[in-house]
Amino acid sequence: MTNEAESSAVRGFFKRLRAKLNQGPAWLTTDIVELLPGRRIDAEILDELETRLIMADVGVEASTRILEELRRRVARKELNDVDALLQALHESMAQILDPVEKPLVIDPAIKPFVILVVGINGAGKTTTIGKLSARLLAEGKSVMLAAGDTFRAAAREQLEVWAERNQVPIVAQQSGAEPAAVIFDALNAARARHRCAHRRYRGSLAYADPSHG
Repeated sequence: MTNEAESSAVRGFFKRLRAKLNQGPAWLTTDIVELLPGRRIDAEILDELETRLIMADVGVEASTRILEELRRRVARKELNDVDALLQALHESMAQILDPVEKPLVIDPAIKPFVILVVGINGAGKTTTIGKLSARLLAEGKSVMLAAGDTFRAAAREQLEVWAERNQVPIVAQQSGAEPAAVIFDALNAARARHRCAHRRYRGSLAYADPSHG
């Protein structure tokens, strides 16, 4: 591809991206799957898919890598229907994530053991925290939650629901509070609880603190 062609492609991509941004937040929450049913897999579909991946914060580099592979497979006639395209999309994303996957190991020597959960809005952080809390409780560990996301609407309330479901304590402050202050308070509370448990049970008690980032 010549430099002129590359520049034209870049301009075309940003034109599509700008147009999608101007459509407002309703478009941003539309499921990618809604793009595909009943449509033939062609260059327009792949361009639209690339735009949506980037708008979903997959990232330019990762989106480009994924779409290059999908375009090659479409050109080789390997992806002839929607199901095949979606499966290929999932496989491409998994290939990027697999090399950095690591098991979660709670070091009992670290008390409290802090798990910081961060990510973009809508990524599933709060739900993940709830599930992780249930898993740690099932393993016999004690859990305390800290609502470090003090700016997003209803973030604290959502985490409080999971704390109630799992029957674990939660440290939270009012909306707009300094997140670092919440985490500081949670660490002190976890240490205090551990000291009390240690005196009562004469044994160590590991704490896991999934912190909502």
